Formats: sequence, structure tokens, C-alpha cells
Amino acid sequence: MIRRILVVLAGTRFTPSAIRLAVELAGRHGARVTGVAALDRRRLDYVGPVPPGAAAHAERLRTHRHTVRREQVAAAVRTFRDACKAAGVGHEVVEGEEDACELVPSRSRYHDLTVFGLRALLECQLGAQHSEAAVARLIGGGVRPILAVAEEPRPVRRVLVAYSGSVDSARAMRSFFQFGLWPDVRVRVVTAHASEGEGSRLLADAAEYCRAHGLEPETRRTSGQAGRELLAEADRWDADLVVAGNGARSLLRRRHIGETALHLMRHSGRPLFLGP
Repeated sequence: MIRRILVVLAGTRFTPSAIRLAVELAGRHGARVTGVAALDRRRLDYVGPVPPGAAAHAERLRTHRHTVRREQVAAAVRTFRDACKAAGVGHEVVEGEEDACELVPSRSRYHDLTVFGLRALLECQLGAQHSEAAVARLIGGGVRPILAVAEEPRPVRRVLVAYSGSVDSARAMRSFFQFGLWPDVRVRVVTAHASEGEGSRLLADAAEYCRAHGLEPETRRTSGQAGRELLAEADRWDADLVVAGNGARSLLRRRHIGETALHLMRHSGRPLFLGP
């Protein structure tokens, strides 16, 4: 059951898709939506070292950046309010001067699901070079489950569940099915396990859980590197959504697989559900 949805109004090109999906889910499940708009004053104020005689130019730059950012946020808020009103969905807006990685965790604890655009999830107003740290801050701050959406919306008909047998991956799978966000979907459960016997056992257990929720899943075992195999399988099967556990934290902290996971977020065009 889902009753409260938080959506981040980041003002990026991904934001309209995040709003659209949050409002759609709210309408379907009778939920209320909160839009969060973070200005991130500290980032806007920082213009780097200011050489002698350039203080006035630095101040003009700060003013310009604040103006642009406020216009982006205002536009996102208008789009959000209009979408909610058109759909008859209850809503409110929370605005703050801090960055999203500070504002969102404090609000997400009172919501069932947090919806981001993929770009906002990756950058979290910190810049692309801090992608891993931003995701770790959000997850470490208790923001979960997370639904990160791509720029172009796509109907969710095929859901790929990454299941390793870990507590994190099991929680993600349970959370996704318990919410019933999209009740009529095809499901494929994938595990990357070197042992055929253990991999088959994990898939059989996961399949039974899916059936308990009224879904007959496909299953697939791979024996390669988990992160890369997940990407490849999502591409082969043309998945509309990937469900993964918060074990993504460890993936993102390991450079080799972390880059693969970030590539999925940046380039695959598929929504990502990160479980609790």
C-alpha cells in the first residue's frame, strides 16, 4: 500500500518525467504527493577563488546563478502543481535553501516512495564528479525506496529483478511487489551465481514469492560479473524497470562495478527502483 509519494523538483530535463510518474502513481493508488524543491544556496554562492579586483564580477555571477536557479525551481513547481490539479491529486510543495541531499532525507522519512529524475539522483546538486558520494549520502540518509526515472517516460510492462539472495536484494523485491505499483507486469528474476545449484535454488525461492503476489516470473541465472550481467540482461530483454537492492551502495563504492551501475543510470534510459 502506498499513500504518500515524495518527488524531487530538481528543474532538470528529467523533472517533467518524474512529476508525470509520481502523479500517475498517486492517482492510481489514491496517494498524496509532496514536491520538494531545493535551491542549494551554498553551491550557487561558490564561484571559486576570486582574484583581486574581481569581486564585483563574482557578485554579478552569483546573482545570475541565483536568478537562473530560482526560475528553474519556479517552473518545476508550476509544472508540478498543474499536473496534480489536472489529475485531481492531493499535493503540497516544500522549498528549502539547502541542497537536495540535505532536504530530501528529512522529508522522505514520512513518505512511502521517493521519485527522482535520474540526473537529480546522480548529481544531487553536487556535480557529476560526485555521483557516487551523492547516491551514498541519499541512501545513507534513509531515502528509500527510490524510484529514479529517465528523461523519456516509457510504460512499465517488463520488470527485471536483480536477486542475489542478499538481505538487500530480498528487501527490494519484497518492497516492489508489496507496493504493487504496476500490478500487470511481466517479471524476470536474474541472479548472477557461479554455482548452478545455488543459483537455481535462489531463483526457485524468488519465483515462489512472485507467485504469491499473483505474478508468474521468468528466471535466468548468469555466472559473470553481476553488474555487467545485469546491464546486458536488461538490454537483451528490453526491461522497462530494474529492481535492485541497496546493495547498490557497495557496487557504487567499488570503482569497476560502480562505473557500470552509473552507466545504467546515465545511459540505459530505464527507470531504477532501489529498495529499502
